[in-house]
Amino acid sequence: MNRAYSRVGGRARHYQRISVTDSVTTSSTGAGEVGSVELESVTKRFGTMVAVDSLNLIVKPGEFLSLLGPSGCGKTTTLRMLAGFEQPDEGFIRISGQYVQGVPPYKRDVNTVFQQYALFPHMTVAENVAYGLRQKRTPKSEVAARVREALGMVKMTKLADRKPRQMSGGQQQRVAVARALVNRPSVLLLDEPLGALDRKLREEMQIELKLLQSQLGITFIFVTHDQEEAMSMSDRIAIMLDGHVEQLADPETVYEHPSSAFVAGFIGRNNFWKGISNGNGLVAEDGTVFVATRPEEHVSNGEGALAALRPESVQLRATAPETSTNVVAGQVVGVSHFGDSLQYVVRAGNRDLIVLCPRAGAIRLAPGDDAWCQWSPDDVYFFSARQADLVMADPAEAAH
Repeated sequence: MNRAYSRVGGRARHYQRISVTDSVTTSSTGAGEVGSVELESVTKRFGTMVAVDSLNLIVKPGEFLSLLGPSGCGKTTTLRMLAGFEQPDEGFIRISGQYVQGVPPYKRDVNTVFQQYALFPHMTVAENVAYGLRQKRTPKSEVAARVREALGMVKMTKLADRKPRQMSGGQQQRVAVARALVNRPSVLLLDEPLGALDRKLREEMQIELKLLQSQLGITFIFVTHDQEEAMSMSDRIAIMLDGHVEQLADPETVYEHPSSAFVAGFIGRNNFWKGISNGNGLVAEDGTVFVATRPEEHVSNGEGALAALRPESVQLRATAPETSTNVVAGQVVGVSHFGDSLQYVVRAGNRDLIVLCPRAGAIRLAPGDDAWCQWSPDDVYFFSARQADLVMADPAEAAH
């Protein structure tokens, strides 16, 4: 039987041995291999607040996994426990097959890149990158070679003699990544590292980080609240809510097949209707009749339900269709131009419906025009109403 350790007794660093069955590790998941990360029943409390609630998660070696969720969902606390800055109150964590409860950060096979780069202003780029190696008393000849290697990875070799104040935010971020990689960790932890960059630079760094991770084959665990960032970079996304994982899947799956109304509302955008299930769909409170061919959750006839519809799934019409199901009539109140697409806001009763149309061939309507919104039963997401308060600002209005 494997052994793990769990902290007990307030803030004191005391640990007791707990038992964990061998069935946790399986070759199919890669758990126990170099670069693997495993959390089982991990709980972290701050006073009476439960920040992470019995979290179970396995990260495969060489995987780019994003922890995504709103503020307070537990993603940063999870990352800090992996880094060793916090200790779990219950459960266990293994990195590369080794239990790490009670192991200080500098003895773990991980490195962390923070949103604030924390570069030493009086040191050059090369000196910043070499700092960790020198603290470990690595031979000087090896330090120089490894610093050159790390700077080459992030395309910063030519700026090795510059000071941080002489560089842009993106360049400083590259130095922070090089400083983490120079120690050759099997797992790199990134805590919203692109949050301080402007949009264009952030998008460029997303591409560079993903290419770097693919080249090195190192496990990346990336914390972000930016849905587009997670979707564009990740092999899998763990969407967190209230300290647990709501859904864990690849980007296409979480977008096309959200497991809950919260996931549907958090990934991308959705128009939501609250109503009552009629067996094969929903009758909304505003009278809209939905037919759904692929409900994500089973909702019995007569129970409260939510229908969700993505803006790009709506067909905008200038004349009334022949059917009365999966149709909303209203008036255009806003038009926005997004390069290759047009966004319409159609007011239907006391709610606004968001419609996204490709610019090529899109119908042209102006504010004040009558409009009909129609959609296919295949595009309706159907959920129980248990998470209605998370995705709707008011029962009578959709949260955009």
